[in-house]
Amino acid sequence: MSAHRRAPPRPRGTSRSPAKTKKVPEGSLRQTALLGHEEIGTDHLLLALLDDPTSTGAQILTALASLPISEMRQHLRHELAHRPTPGPAHRIPIRLSNDEYTRAHAAAHTAGQNLETWIHDRITDALEQPE
Repeated sequence: MSAHRRAPPRPRGTSRSPAKTKKVPEGSLRQTALLGHEEIGTDHLLLALLDDPTSTGAQILTALASLPISEMRQHLRHELAHRPTPGPAHRIPIRLSNDEYTRAHAAAHTAGQNLETWIHDRITDALEQPE
């Protein structure tokens, strides 16, 4: 009787390498940090998955989507960059008149942003202006 037992066969497309198994979670952490976010979200995991075009997940997405991986990554990064940063933040209530709200909402829509992101960007822009 042999002292060594053979491991059962693994499903096709899975890896025996622990390094490969850790690649996506580590990549999602890197994506989260690069974007200045405090929590890993589904979008960060997807970006990390798309970083390796040879991975099974990236190949499945490529087969199902009508976009190349580079465009998927670009779209995800754009969406994440234009979202308010998740995590702790100071909330300041701002009261707008009906006219101010209507004008701000229209400007945000024209910029392709939600109102909260648009207002945040305007405040940030004002803070960066030299006095």
